[in-house]
Amino acid sequence: MSTPTIQRLNPFLPEVMPDPYKFYRYYREHDPVHWGVSSNPNLPGTWYIFRYQDVMKVLESPKFGREASKIRNDGEGAPVPKAYRGFSSMVSNWMVFRDPPTHTRLRTIVNKVFSPKMVENVRPAIIGITDCLLDRVHFQGEMDLVDDFAFPLPVMVIADMLGVDPKDRPLFRKWALALQNASASRLKPSPEIYEQAEAATQGFIDYFKKEIAKRHLEPGKDLITALVKARDEGNKLNDEEVLATCIHLLTAGHETTINLITKGVLALLRQPKALKLLRSHPELMPAAVEELIRYDGPVQMISRWAYEDIEIGDKLIRRGDSIGLMLGSANRDEERFENPDELNFHRPETKHCGFGSGIHFCLGSFLARAEASIALNTLLNRLPDLRLKNDSIDWANNIVFHGPKHLQVAFRSPRESKGLWGYDHV
Repeated sequence: MSTPTIQRLNPFLPEVMPDPYKFYRYYREHDPVHWGVSSNPNLPGTWYIFRYQDVMKVLESPKFGREASKIRNDGEGAPVPKAYRGFSSMVSNWMVFRDPPTHTRLRTIVNKVFSPKMVENVRPAIIGITDCLLDRVHFQGEMDLVDDFAFPLPVMVIADMLGVDPKDRPLFRKWALALQNASASRLKPSPEIYEQAEAATQGFIDYFKKEIAKRHLEPGKDLITALVKARDEGNKLNDEEVLATCIHLLTAGHETTINLITKGVLALLRQPKALKLLRSHPELMPAAVEELIRYDGPVQMISRWAYEDIEIGDKLIRRGDSIGLMLGSANRDEERFENPDELNFHRPETKHCGFGSGIHFCLGSFLARAEASIALNTLLNRLPDLRLKNDSIDWANNIVFHGPKHLQVAFRSPRESKGLWGYDHV
């Protein structure tokens, strides 16, 4: 196990959230394959892996996977306790918790919709939604970047792709947060949190059952229609998988994009030179988005299970052990990235692991990049003198989907400018 003088890390404590990087640096230097405190109190511990090379090794190896039931029979590896039957059954059909061949079958169906070509087709819609959101606040001179902008943007985009009414996004937000609070790798939730997730699951199921029935009678050009078609063609999807995939697509991507946009803005506002460079050279935006993902990624940790005994570093990881891959640490590894704590839009080495790697590489990475690029570009163009209202940040207690709960920003409104923008409300 770890060296006795090294304190066991619990990455789920609130004091870690404001600056996890100082913890990463310590363990990367002193105990890069570390036996720390598990999010599940019924497990003796979890191996936390901090170096880029080791993280990538696990991500790309079939010796590690997502289905604990293959190597554990105690039920402790299940994403959700089986007592919460609706929630547990739904999550078990999410591709993110499945290995091949089920994962391959589900991903193949959905992958076409999130291809670079398809994402380019929705760019005009993303631009329109982004402008619409700023139209609502630009006379105020201030906003909560999370609630007013970063949250509704990806929800409205994926709702458009699914073909559901974006006006229902308050419901989606409420249900999605309930599922996230109960399923993300963090300190084991209370029964109340699981009960809220169970109720949210039923809300989602009732909602999407109606939408699926509509597509069966009146097919459209949306993602739900594509899933229904795959089901009706036989042997590709069953009813439960169609429902679970709809829910997964609506919930999984939005929190990642929220944090990518919010923490991207936060990083730029805290580093005026980088902000000035990006304002004066907007052609750097694609490189800037990649660097922001590396610098302070929206997902800081993902989990795996060891399917066989294997040595990483100087530690023997046993079959059935839980593993936490610290993506945020890997992306600040000095052995991989020169001056990793600097924000550098001209960085020559750009292969970060902010979206994972291997077969579970983030399905929505192209969409998330497009949303972040358009969002940041629009914010910088339309909001002169964008700035933080205060330096105090209220961080969510979640090292997986890591980001602020809220981010209050101010800017010069059109009333304070010489002229007004000619945007129409939509």
